[in-house]
Amino acid sequence: MYEKLNEYDYTLESLSSLNNKITSLKNLIAKHSCFLGWDGFIDSLYILIESREGLGKWNRMDYMKDFGKLILNVAGSSVGINTLLKRKTTGGFTSNVCKALSMLGVKKVFLASAWGYPNILDIFSSLKSKNSIEVNSFTNPGHTIGLEFNDGKIMLSDIGDILKINWDLIHERVGLDYLEQKFNSCSLIGMGYWATILELEDILYHITLEIIPSLNNSKDKLLFLDLADVKRRTKKDLISFLKFIPKIEEKIPLLLSLNDQEAKDVLNALKSANLIKFKQKNREDLSDAGILINNFLNISYLVIHSPHFATVSTKDDHFWVTEGNTSKPRYTTSAGDHFNAGTVLGLACNLTPSEAILMGNAVTAIFVRTGNSPNFNALSQFIQKYMEYIEKDNPNFP
Repeated sequence: MYEKLNEYDYTLESLSSLNNKITSLKNLIAKHSCFLGWDGFIDSLYILIESREGLGKWNRMDYMKDFGKLILNVAGSSVGINTLLKRKTTGGFTSNVCKALSMLGVKKVFLASAWGYPNILDIFSSLKSKNSIEVNSFTNPGHTIGLEFNDGKIMLSDIGDILKINWDLIHERVGLDYLEQKFNSCSLIGMGYWATILELEDILYHITLEIIPSLNNSKDKLLFLDLADVKRRTKKDLISFLKFIPKIEEKIPLLLSLNDQEAKDVLNALKSANLIKFKQKNREDLSDAGILINNFLNISYLVIHSPHFATVSTKDDHFWVTEGNTSKPRYTTSAGDHFNAGTVLGLACNLTPSEAILMGNAVTAIFVRTGNSPNFNALSQFIQKYMEYIEKDNPNFP
């Protein structure tokens, strides 16, 4: 029997109410379109080989801490590590969220992305060819080497072309008319990643000033942002962006999504700048972290997600939903993007905030087990068995 983990835990209530809505959800999803910008990556995902006994017999390095110990032990000298390529695939915010939304059955996904310029690269062709996807590719992608472990991942990214993304380039190659047209036709507008695109704050400034005021019904739409790993930026830059975020909310309802590590970094940055206060307690417990952050931001939705739980903080309420975690995920890169896709799509379909993060949990739980973006039938199947995956660490689906 599941017992609530804290006072904010709405797992059982959200699951019960979402199951009652699941039959009508598919048709609601098909009514929505989404705009995504601005990145694009080619991801090469690897596992590390700890030892090899023969051509087809080897032991995987399962945990990041073991990798860390190895590096510390050989510091000052050198080490050789064998890798095994799991897959080479499209990555980044636009690609990953696009895959998830299109598989779930949205009407259309529009992208202004870095999938190749002047021509879209072949690796993106399977996405480009889908009828539900329309791409305006205005620059070239970055490249990421992802080292995946059971307890996390290490992303090594070449972002030379991504660093060139700025408002002038978007204005020149994408155009204001295109943005206004697509924003008007979409209920969801997503942008990422702030930590990688150095000019994203300026891009958002121009969008809130030049595009959003011209929309027909901006208050009925949802803009969602993914910061990515904020450790890649200075604390000064982070504070500047956090202070800017409430100005976006004035123009359009906003959802900011943070993973557990990013939430801790945001908390610490806000506290160090004396923008919020909290007692020095164990911040590994993030049960109420969303409340603390959104007391400052005051946005429509502040979401925190991890492999074990998700929380959502509105201007008035706060909810926790437990995840159907597995200690042996097959893939972890883009799990957060899949969570975000499920969550914002749930909100667009008028799910309650706690139902929406449960839907996000289910989408990412399927992805980490299979490496594939789930269709609606798979999502429905997982939600029906949601508690079974909480009660038992099962790495398989279905």
